[in-house]
Amino acid sequence: MTAIGNMLWRIGDILDFDEQLAWTREAGFDGVGFHAAPGTPGQWRGLEPTECDSARRTVVREALSSFAFTEIHAPFRIHLTGDSLPAGLEELAPILQFAADLGVSVVTVHADLTDAEGPAWLGPMAELDGLAAEARTIVVLEIVEGFEAVQGWELDRIRVNLDVGHMYDQARVQCLAPYGGIGGLIRHLGPTLAHLHLHDTDGVTDHCEIGTGIVDFEAIAAALSAIEYRRGVTMEMNPTRCSPDGMRRGLARLRTVFSEAGGS
Repeated sequence: MTAIGNMLWRIGDILDFDEQLAWTREAGFDGVGFHAAPGTPGQWRGLEPTECDSARRTVVREALSSFAFTEIHAPFRIHLTGDSLPAGLEELAPILQFAADLGVSVVTVHADLTDAEGPAWLGPMAELDGLAAEARTIVVLEIVEGFEAVQGWELDRIRVNLDVGHMYDQARVQCLAPYGGIGGLIRHLGPTLAHLHLHDTDGVTDHCEIGTGIVDFEAIAAALSAIEYRRGVTMEMNPTRCSPDGMRRGLARLRTVFSEAGGS
C-alpha cells in the first residue's frame, strides 16, 4: 500500500521538531516531511540546515531512519522561475547536501513552469539532476501546470510533486479540465509523478482535514493504482485547520481509500 507521511509544521500545540517527529511515529505514519527552514516562532517549526552541526545531523538521521520515506520541503523563498534559475540552483545546493546528510529520499521545490517549454530550462534542470544524483535523492517540482515540460526533459531525478489540494483552488481548477479531472492528470503523469501532497479544500481554504472538502481522493487512489505508483505521499495539514485527531482520521481514511482502490 502507498506509504503515507506527515508534514511537520505544528501538531496541536506542539512546535518542537523532535516532539513532532515522535508524535508522527506514534500516530502510525509511514513517512515524514519537514521544511528546511526555521519556521515562524509560535506558529510552525522546521529544521534550519545552518543550525544543524554534524552531531545534530547524525541524531536526526537516526531518528528518520525508522520511516519508510522522508521528505524535505525547500524553503518557500526558493521558487524556481525562468528568471530565478541560477540563484535558485545556488540556494538549493546546501539543501541537497542537507538531504544527503540526513538520508532524505525526496526534496520538494516550488516552481512556476509557465515559460519552461524553451531550451533555457533544460541546462539548469540537468545540472539540478546531477546535484540530486550526488545527494542520492529525487527533486520533485511542486507545480500546477507545465507538466509536459518535466516529461520532455526526461531527467531521472527531476519529477513532479502533485499538490492535489492546490489543483482544486478556484483560480487553478481549470488546469484539471484538459485531463478530465485529477485522476486523468495522474494517469497522464505516469512515472513522472514521484510524490504527492494530500490535503482537502473547499476551493478557497485549503490544507484541511482529509474528507472534509471537495478533493476526490477515491479518484486519486484509483489513478495511483492504475499507474502502479510505488512512492510515498505526504499529508500536509494546516495545524490551525486540522487537529491532531483530524490528522489521525485523515491517515485512516487514506489507508482505507488506497486499500479499496487495490492497495497501490
